[in-house]
Amino acid sequence: MNRPSTALALGCLATTLMGCASHAPHPTPDGPPVSLTVAAAHVEPLPIVYRSSGTVRGRNTAILTSKTIGYVRAVRVRPGDSVTVGQPLVELEANDVRASVARARAGLDQSNESRAEAENALEAARAAAKIAKSNFDRATLLLKDNAIPQQQFDEAEATWRGALAQEKMAQARVRSVSSGIDEKKAALGEAQVTLGYADIVAPFTGRVLERRVDPGTLASPGMPLLVVSDEDSLRVETAVEESYVDAVKIGGDASVEIESHPAPLVGKVGEIVPTVDVASRAFLVKIDLPPDCGPLRPGTFARVSFAVGTKPRLVAPTTALTSFGALDRVFVVEDGHARLRMISRGQAQGPWTEILAGLSAGETVVGAPPAELRDGSPVQVGK
Repeated sequence: MNRPSTALALGCLATTLMGCASHAPHPTPDGPPVSLTVAAAHVEPLPIVYRSSGTVRGRNTAILTSKTIGYVRAVRVRPGDSVTVGQPLVELEANDVRASVARARAGLDQSNESRAEAENALEAARAAAKIAKSNFDRATLLLKDNAIPQQQFDEAEATWRGALAQEKMAQARVRSVSSGIDEKKAALGEAQVTLGYADIVAPFTGRVLERRVDPGTLASPGMPLLVVSDEDSLRVETAVEESYVDAVKIGGDASVEIESHPAPLVGKVGEIVPTVDVASRAFLVKIDLPPDCGPLRPGTFARVSFAVGTKPRLVAPTTALTSFGALDRVFVVEDGHARLRMISRGQAQGPWTEILAGLSAGETVVGAPPAELRDGSPVQVGK
């Protein structure tokens, strides 16, 4: 039975009981007056609370996937295991990638040897050009003194210019080999990065939630391997009806009740997904839990309460209400006596509880009925 139907049924019951009481004399138990405190039923604005169910999740939840093709060689964790950042989790074979790394490293070694040869050739060309320049300078002086023929001078000049050309060719060879080394280094780095894809490590400290592969499985790029969640920062995700989209604000408070936690937690609305789900007509709200919320596991069920406004309601002290089976009741003070009254209660809001039926504003109720109080007992109101 839903709450409106229950409230109507209890209201009718309370009306019937009050009607019967109006046609019969109130009993007056013998005994001294009972000393007690009273309070007045009154109307005051109470928060309108919207409640929804949610799920505890890590603020950072990562689905670790493969970036290369290879058979799974080893899976080093199981669901529930705690992991630290950088810890190896899954190893892929990737033999072809390892061969590529070896080829790239061998090519780099060969290029380094070629550069050494080119640098030696450059030094030799520089030395030859220096000697040729000295011979040319000497031939120039001798030609001025007519000590050598013109042909010998021309030969010295040709030798010098040829040596210069050889030096420039040696320099170009060194530059070419150096560029090849840079290319081989890039190829080696790329192969090493690809090889690193074969070792799946934890992106942060947390806990393994799911293991989706076993050794021997052929992994392909994009294939999910593990699901890891960060347990140091937790949040609750809940769906809120679209009619309350303007009432829930980022940074607002939300009360979160978790069965494994002894007391409700006060979280902050950290994120609101702006799109509404077509099937449920609700939008996703993510509530950040306080850091001192204690050990909680992702996936735990949670109840979330949002204050979405206020509304004037008839209330009485929560301590004034007692229960008898499925019935709720209070004691009302009338003419110095306690009269038992059946009521229908609503939501409890701190020290006050909403009264749906059975009381009127201004009536005096017993704040905390003692065990010996009976219908019709004389009472003495304490200060």
